[in-house]
Amino acid sequence: MADRKKTGERPIGQMLMEKDRIVPQDLEFALDHQKNSHDLIGQILVRMGALRETELNEVLVEQSETSH
Repeated sequence: MADRKKTGERPIGQMLMEKDRIVPQDLEFALDHQKNSHDLIGQILVRMGALRETELNEVLVEQSETSH
């Protein structure tokens, strides 16, 4: 997997907060959960109900477009 700093890819959590899709507490919870589960942040946020899958997909598309 490419290093984020090399590709210019912004973290998905940061992008979701900038777009007011999640609040900082949602991201903190997801990051804490990720330490044990190793699941992707977006998947955790969808599973916990903080984000709809369609919202996640929109931001993932944007993330992939800006990293190229």
